[in-house]
Amino acid sequence: MKNVFFIVAILFYSATAAAETELNFNLINLNATAATEVANDQVTSVIQVMLNGTDPAKLGEQVNQRSNQLLDKIKDYDSVKSQTTGYQTRPMYKDSQIVSWQVSQQIRLHSHDFTQMSELLGEVQSLGTVQSIEFSLSDALIESTQNELMQQAISKFRDKASLIQQQFNEPGYRLVNMSVNTSGYAPVYRMESSMMMSADMNSKSAPAALEAGSNKVSVDVNGQIQLISDTTTVTD
Repeated sequence: MKNVFFIVAILFYSATAAAETELNFNLINLNATAATEVANDQVTSVIQVMLNGTDPAKLGEQVNQRSNQLLDKIKDYDSVKSQTTGYQTRPMYKDSQIVSWQVSQQIRLHSHDFTQMSELLGEVQSLGTVQSIEFSLSDALIESTQNELMQQAISKFRDKASLIQQQFNEPGYRLVNMSVNTSGYAPVYRMESSMMMSADMNSKSAPAALEAGSNKVSVDVNGQIQLISDTTTVTD
């Protein structure tokens, strides 16, 4: 029984060694990239309602009242989703003594409709301050774009492999390994309120000037091929 096991072990080692030997020559590393600029399709904004005074309880009531008014206005824009993200009551000091209070409430807005977001931001200027605006790509758009780019990158990889095979006058090649990196999505494009607000934004009905911009999406393919000299091992 031990002899049988020993023979099997030798055969397995020989087969493994043969396979490793086959992959120790005619190896070539390749890479290919496909990239494109994609228009941002979603916008996120943060609006802050903030008041200062000496009575924190009264300030809290006023901030809540304004926040509720703001949320009521948001309901008129069905494509804009809202979420309250922070409420803070903070004492203001002078010479180690509390001289006043600051109460604030933040509301996060998110939409794929830039027109409605623009109109809404102009509408709420009398109730709160636009803290920031972010333009970005939605997950669905990123995935669909990356899938298209993946096909392009793999096609480029195969074209390169075929070109190398032809240049070396070999009948074929086979893929040894490949990795695909779809992390080429650039950070979201950010725009501070001070940059996007125009001089006439004092009017609550003036739409905000939104410029969505774009993001670069890319897919990198890295791999290794082996040129095949024996025509009997060539496969499509």
